[in-house]
This record gives sequence, C-alpha cells and structure tokens, in this order.
Amino acid sequence: MTDAKPKRHLAAILAADVEGYSKLMGEDEEGTLAAMTAHHKDLIGPCIAEHRGRLVKTTGDGLLVEFASVVDAVRCAVAIQEGMRPRNAEMPEDKQILFRIGINLGDVIAQDDDVFGDGVNVAARLEGLADPGGVCISRAARDQVRDKFDYPLQDLGEVEVKNISRPVWVFKVLLDGSPPAAISRPSRKLPWRVSAAIVIIGLLFGGGLLWWHQAGSTDPSDAILALSDKPSIAVLPFDNLSADAEQEYFSDGVTEDIITDLSKISGLFVIAPNSAFTYKGQAANVRQVAADLGVRYVLQGSVRRTNEKIRITTQLIDAVSEEHLWAERYDRDVTDVFAVQSEVARQVARALSVTLKANENERLYQKYTTNIDAYDVFLQARRTVDVPSRDNILRGEKLFEQVIELDPNFAGGYAGLAFNLSVQVRFQYTDTPSTHLSRALEFARKAIELDMDFAWGHIALGGVYVANGDAEAAVDAVHQALILEPNGYEANLFMGFYLQFAGDAASAVDYLLIAKRLSPVETYRDVSFLALAQFMNRNYEEVVRLWTKTSIKPRGQARIFLAATYSLLDRPEEAAALVEQYLETNPDFNLTEWRYLETWKSEENRTRLYEAAKAAGVPEFPREN
Repeated sequence: MTDAKPKRHLAAILAADVEGYSKLMGEDEEGTLAAMTAHHKDLIGPCIAEHRGRLVKTTGDGLLVEFASVVDAVRCAVAIQEGMRPRNAEMPEDKQILFRIGINLGDVIAQDDDVFGDGVNVAARLEGLADPGGVCISRAARDQVRDKFDYPLQDLGEVEVKNISRPVWVFKVLLDGSPPAAISRPSRKLPWRVSAAIVIIGLLFGGGLLWWHQAGSTDPSDAILALSDKPSIAVLPFDNLSADAEQEYFSDGVTEDIITDLSKISGLFVIAPNSAFTYKGQAANVRQVAADLGVRYVLQGSVRRTNEKIRITTQLIDAVSEEHLWAERYDRDVTDVFAVQSEVARQVARALSVTLKANENERLYQKYTTNIDAYDVFLQARRTVDVPSRDNILRGEKLFEQVIELDPNFAGGYAGLAFNLSVQVRFQYTDTPSTHLSRALEFARKAIELDMDFAWGHIALGGVYVANGDAEAAVDAVHQALILEPNGYEANLFMGFYLQFAGDAASAVDYLLIAKRLSPVETYRDVSFLALAQFMNRNYEEVVRLWTKTSIKPRGQARIFLAATYSLLDRPEEAAALVEQYLETNPDFNLTEWRYLETWKSEENRTRLYEAAKAAGVPEFPREN
C-alpha cells in the first residue's frame, strides 16, 4: 500500500517570463523562438547550473526553477538579467527580450518532478510585479539574503495580488546599485471581514507578518484567535505529583522543554510557555483553553520524581471533539528525561500527521546534558531570571556559574551566563561594562561551540552584540535561532527586539506580533518590547495604547520611553509626571550617562529619543552635589 500523502519541502522558487511575449511572437515568430533558444542555451541554462538550480519546467515564454538556497536563486536571477543587457543592446528596441523574475522562499509540494503550492504561486505573482529586466523577491527571501550580496533592495511594502489570500511583502532588487528611494509604505490594515462574529487571523511565517481582522477595532489584543493553517497545540503545565513540592520547578522544566522540542518542528504551531503557564494549578477546560489560545490540540501530563526514577504521563486531546488522540506513560531513570521529552514531541507530531524534516528529527533527539544535577540548577536559574530585577539577575549569574561547574560541556550554562552578563550591561547593573561584555562574548561563543543547535546560545550572542552596540550582528545571530526553532516564541521575540535597535522598526513590529500570536497572554516583556519598537516606528499613539490598555504598567526605564512619547505627542503634564516618578527612585539618572542610548544604530533614533526625553524633563547632565 503506497503512501498517498504529498511530499512537501522548503524551496527557493524562481519564476520568470518575457514581457510582451505574445506581441514579439506575433511580429516575428521564428526570430523570437530562435532568440529564446539561444538565450536558454548560452545564458540561462549555464546560470542555473552554476548556481545549483533545477529547471522544473519551461512554458514558452517562462520558466520555473527550484533552488535549495535563496542566495543561489537571487544570484542566478541577477546573473541572468545582467547577461541579458549586452544581448539586448545589440537588438532593436522592439525585438528585445526582457525577462521579469520573481523569487520566493516557501513550502512546496513535489510531484512527478514538478512543484506546486503557495511557494510557487507567490513566486509567480512576484514575477508579475517585477519591472521588465528586473527582479522582485518576497520578504521570506529577503530575510535569507540580507547582507549576503552586493545589490541593495527597495522595500515596496505589501501588495494585494490575484488568487493569493494574503498580501505579499515585496522587495525590488536594485540592479543598478542605486540606493533605495524613499517610498510611502502601503497601509498594513486589511479590510475587515466579519462572519457570524468570527474574526480571521492569518499568521504568515514565510513573510514574517501577522494580520488581525476584527470589526470595529484595530487592537490585536481584543481579537478572537483563529486557528493557524498548521496543526496548532498548547502544552499545559505538567502536574507535579512528586512527594516533594519543591520539585515543581522540575515538572515545569519538563513542560518547557517539550514546548521547545515541539517548536523545532516547522510543521506545527506551538503556544509559548508563558501563555501556557497561565493555566498552572487550574482545572482547565480543554475547549476553553483552546479558544483562549487559538489552538486545536492540547497536551496535558504529569511528572512524578522519586529518587532516581521518574514517571511522566501524557495525553493529547482534540479540543473540538474532545477525543483523546494519543496517551502514554513513561517509567524511566531520571537521566532519561531528555529522551522522554523528545519522544513525546515525536509522538505528538506523528499523531497530528506532521512529517519531521531530517534535520528536525536529528535536533529533536539531541541531549543538552547528561548531568541531571546541572539540568536541575539550569531550570532553577532560568526560572530566577524570568523577571530581570537586579537581585534576580545577580542570583541567576551565580546559578549559571554553578551549572558550568557541574557540567562544563552543557551549552545552557554558558548561554545563560552570557545573556545574564549582557543584561547587566544594558541595565547598568555593573560598574565594569567592558569586562562584563568581554566575558559575555566568551561565554556565548563557548555555548555555540559546544552546541550549534542550542537556540539560546545564538539569542545570547545577539544579546551580547546589542549590549556592545552592534545590532546588525545581533540580528544575524538570532536568525540562526529562528532556523533552529521556526515556531520559537523567544526566537521571534528577540528578532523583533534586536531589529528595532538595528534600525528596522517596521520589521521589528512584525516579528513581535508573531511572538504575540505564539504567546497570546501578554507579559511585561512583550508589552515593553513592542512599545519600544512602535516608538522607533514613530507610532506614538500605539505606544500609549499598549501601556494603558491593560493592567501592565511601565516601570523602570520604560517610564522614560513613555515620557518621551508623551512629549512627542505634546502631552507635557503626563510626560513630566512619569519623569518625576522615575527620578524619585533614580535621582542620579541623566541623559549624558544613559548607556542604553548607545544601543541604537541610527543616530536619528538616538537623537530623537534623547531630545524627547529631555523635553519631558529628564536631566541632561549629572546634578551637582
């Protein structure tokens, strides 16, 4: 019996056609065919071969090519267009053959040497948007080629295209090398569509966009969460059935690591721990949980730890039918906890008919450490620094150091310590920032050296780069975490956080909204990161709305950012009140010694924040004693 399930894979698709082909054929059929044949033989075919592409098919005036690498696809397109210039220069204008090329990175279905699906359709639509002799690429493709080739890109914003249900974010390759022109970005708001009070959300991971549709409101937090087009799942906190109540952190760690393992599977949509953990200790109604978090499936379980033994039970439930799809009990040695977590993730994928890619399957079964004591302390350290107060950060530093002592080959200790030290620098919790940064960089690189597949190592490296004023390097670092955990809440969250420092506030907002969908229950960190990105995006009304729509209120230096926002909105009384509140507990704070300002790459952003904070009443210089 053969498996009829279509084979899917991620691919870079290049679609090309000839501008005005019908007219060319009508005027000179034989000459046009001869020219096309020569171009394919002498230029296009060799370019495809040189850049490791596979010609899927030709369609008279067009062709479809598949690449394993987006960089190869874009370089091939540029080579074709540059090669066509001298060829067309020798021809009369009415006989020139001008290709338009579109490139997309997306999921495709392979069948009989052909490829189908949205990944192909979007590439075809991009080709239609390209100028004759030009190249357009999708946002997903842009993210892969960033800083990897010499041609600048023009952000054309989002474009509604035929037969594609969502807007396509388009980038034009500037083949003449000219800098991008200033453009007016199209509105991101789509028409509201309401059907029996159902609100539709399209989560577009390929393009990095999150769209919310709701009648009468533009507030994403008020929207009803619709299901992802992928199997969507929330893992509720596993119950601690151990005799020792202090083993709560261990059962929580098992839950978080199962979520992490599931997030490595690109075919799943997985809710982040901080939203799932809002149900901790509750007798949660599965249907209500699914409705609250916008998922179809819920995984529940329990952990019992007795001396060196553990018992982990799990059950996977379809929240719509309330059917139990899969259940298992694992009685193992405590040192086998990592294998159990990976096995649970694999069984969930199997129950939901999700095929793991080869690299995902390999990463799923990778053990971070075999030292259960090191794992224990790591879980305690991770829980301690969740709220980054000065005391928690300093306690966390000691715990991560203990992890390294217990297992010098565990990347988690080094990654945690690196990130911890970089936070101390950003928040000015240390009087020796250069020493802290040097140590942080050493630890982050050590974490990656020990385990390239440990996503937090790359996020931690990004944190070090940000604290050292190199936001672009931070973006590159966290991009590796996104490859490892495409559904990772923190990978998307920190990509957004780092992008706004790098000067791409619009993209930062997109990634932060993806993180918000992965974790619908807001935390202080979610709100503060998004508010900061919206400030840099000059969306000041949205900054105020974020801080005033919920019970989450600004504290610490977030008050300075909100005060600067009020100043820019010409609301001086509210700005002054916030500054006064902050200075009550931080009387020595002043702008010239505010190291955080150095984090932003853009001088314009630094100056805008500085001047707005000064106008709000923040002292510019240290006060005289």
